[in-house]
Amino acid sequence: MEQQGLRARLVRRTRRFVVHLLTTTSSHGVRYLVLSGLHILERLVWLSCITIGVYGMVALSQRIWNRFQTSPTVISMDRNMYLWNTSFPSLTICSHRRIDEEKLAEYIKLRGFDEDDAEQFREFVVLLANVSYRTFLELPMYKTFGIAGYDYMELLYNLSWTFMPQVNSGTSRNLSVQPVVTELGLCLAVNSRIAEYTSYEYWKARRWDRGPEPPPLVVHPLDGEVYGQLIKLQSSYEVFFHGSMEVAEISKRQYSFQESYYTTVELMALEILTSRNARDLSVRQRQCRFTHEGELLLFSPVYSYNLCRIECRMKLAFKLCGCVPHFYRPIGKGNFRYRICDFEGLRCLGRRSDEMITIRTKKKVIDCNCLPNCDDSNFFIQAHRSREWFLGANLQWGLTDYPKMQLNRDIIFGLSDVFVYIGGLGGFILGCSLITFAEFVFFLTWRLLK
Repeated sequence: MEQQGLRARLVRRTRRFVVHLLTTTSSHGVRYLVLSGLHILERLVWLSCITIGVYGMVALSQRIWNRFQTSPTVISMDRNMYLWNTSFPSLTICSHRRIDEEKLAEYIKLRGFDEDDAEQFREFVVLLANVSYRTFLELPMYKTFGIAGYDYMELLYNLSWTFMPQVNSGTSRNLSVQPVVTELGLCLAVNSRIAEYTSYEYWKARRWDRGPEPPPLVVHPLDGEVYGQLIKLQSSYEVFFHGSMEVAEISKRQYSFQESYYTTVELMALEILTSRNARDLSVRQRQCRFTHEGELLLFSPVYSYNLCRIECRMKLAFKLCGCVPHFYRPIGKGNFRYRICDFEGLRCLGRRSDEMITIRTKKKVIDCNCLPNCDDSNFFIQAHRSREWFLGANLQWGLTDYPKMQLNRDIIFGLSDVFVYIGGLGGFILGCSLITFAEFVFFLTWRLLK
């Protein structure tokens, strides 16, 4: 009897508490659920209306939150060209002369090759130094002189011709020149701010540290025509034009220029920059990555769109042929590594070169999950002209027509907008406000315990 009495008192108190909560809250309609004198059908109608309202509010609030998580930014256009600076174009230049004949002759002498082997080895090294996805099938199928695929890059680096042209700049700062390893072999990067991370010396030392980013080299319309110049190239060459935070990549357009020609290239620029407010968003929200956000990559401490595509190409090469070419970094983070191709593996990749370059198989397009750079510079050749030059191959490039448009990535739907939208839904559908939620918290904590 005592227990039944306690249970009855508890039920009465709980009922009084719920009635008091629903009749005193500022939320509209809920008091009709417990108001005396109403028929059960009336209560069911009000319960249905409140349930539909709560469901609609939750569903719409979820859509608002998803919008904030996936697309809170907008890319706008700025046309006031005199208020911004433009990045000076960078380039990667690959000489067609890759091997130093004197170094090669000393190596052949050291190995003690006979005349036939020496000629075959010379052809082997020269072809290997100039090989790429487009020319893998040109490699001859004969002995490799006991040199394993893992040693190809070191051999080519030790026998490489010292390609270091003179650099002149029309700006107050000197243009940096850094040897790099590309998908075309050993090349030079000019005015690159991330070239260090793709150099063979950096790879060989097994470094993963990231140094401070050097300041960008920028020009202004009031500077007039600004050119960079490479003098005494001494051979024909290929050039990739790109931004200072990018690297050369095989699928991008490259330009070939002949020896003994003076070539002038005029470029157009289009830049996209991310505002300070958008930098605080997550990668998923802004749908782009900054250079320091390289945790996604296994073979680079920094991020760029082209570096991401290069790693995606490595994965595809390993999937199709069980190995990757020698011009990629051999050891990744956590000592992760792919098998380096021998001649058979390179010819396998050569037979599927179109798939490798486009990163798409005959059946499907490979999803590399590569986001664009948050701050990116794109350059397009507006005009180029060449004339014979008795002092050897020279290259001059620069901006003659400054961009009249710049793209800016900024927040259009921030966290404050989320609160405003959801609060508006609560007020429109249920008549709720922040005070209403405070009332429920008060009743369900302090009053409940009291």
